[in-house]
Amino acid sequence: MTFDSDLTRLEAIVAELEHSDLPLDRALKLFEEGVACVRSASNQLSQAEAQVQQLLEQSDGTFRLDPLGG
Repeated sequence: MTFDSDLTRLEAIVAELEHSDLPLDRALKLFEEGVACVRSASNQLSQAEAQVQQLLEQSDGTFRLDPLGG
């Protein structure tokens, strides 16, 4: 899933969990799915953060993006 699709799904899960008449087994399944979406989105944010940290300013004021681990 993409970051945006993870967030969209999380919003849908939250909306469904807010219904007080939701059966417990359905609520637990939604909760588990929500945790998976949060983990996926968090991993994607970590990867993006690592890429941003690789952006280095050159002496002439321009920037270069070094590959991760480089």
